[in-house]
Amino acid sequence: MFGLSGKVLQWFRSCLEQSSQRVSVHGILFDMQFLLSGVPQGSVLGHLVFTMHTCPLGIIAQRYGVKYHSYADDAQLYISLDPDNEFNFSSFLKNLEHGIADIWLWMTQNLLRLSDKRNIIFDFTTMC
Repeated sequence: MFGLSGKVLQWFRSCLEQSSQRVSVHGILFDMQFLLSGVPQGSVLGHLVFTMHTCPLGIIAQRYGVKYHSYADDAQLYISLDPDNEFNFSSFLKNLEHGIADIWLWMTQNLLRLSDKRNIIFDFTTMC
């Protein structure tokens, strides 16, 4: 998807396959733990790997005509529509619901968790 190949892909693979972390709390050093997924928090690769890993969210949203915006570990889905057109509203709402269901499924399959806080905000802004 990102065109990584050759030595660059090998480098990524070696970083991800051999990731481990060790935690120190109040001077007590705990045993080394190998990670089964992801990279240690604060890792140089952390932001890049997260961005690459979550890229499909935008693709899924576009499939349903839903706009997508993300910042850090937050994502926002939204739709734009004509509030005077009831058919348009119900059609877009169904697309949004199906998009959220597919995103939920994708996140579950990829070991990501969607926040239990589900906020739906309706912002009826009239555009001139």
